[in-house]
Amino acid sequence: VLPGSSRAQSNTTHFNIAAGLTLPTGEFGNDNDAGYNLILGIGAKPRTSQLGFRAEGMFNEFNAHGTTEKSRAAGITGNVTYDLTAGNRTNASGLFVIGGIGYYSTRDASFTTRTESNIGWNVGGGFQFPLTGFSGYVEARYHTVSNTDVRFVPISFGLLF
Repeated sequence: VLPGSSRAQSNTTHFNIAAGLTLPTGEFGNDNDAGYNLILGIGAKPRTSQLGFRAEGMFNEFNAHGTTEKSRAAGITGNVTYDLTAGNRTNASGLFVIGGIGYYSTRDASFTTRTESNIGWNVGGGFQFPLTGFSGYVEARYHTVSNTDVRFVPISFGLLF
């Protein structure tokens, strides 16, 4: 049995799933239509901290203009979250920011059918809200992949368990 103060400082670990619309931007957006995203992750946040961590796997797919080909961006990212509202976001509504780095695998159907793997980064924000027994969130993040023109913004609805 842990004393009350030790329990209050322990981590809250969660799993997250999300899906939504993905908007290609820049040159990548000139060659691709809006697509979809799927996200699966795990995260942790100390109960008394506004800082948390989320590791995610993601998949984004887009229709290339004028062809039946698909462009894709998949990856694994490690992200830091920061709760902009006081208190524990697990049990309350609140705004948050998120950002991190990742390893992305991309296929731009407009230029090549070859797959490339590169490091990239992402930054964004969202709003988390409580549901019965778990939480929901809506978030948008800007992703850019090094050494490519792949840039996109997934707008996702997710659940935290």
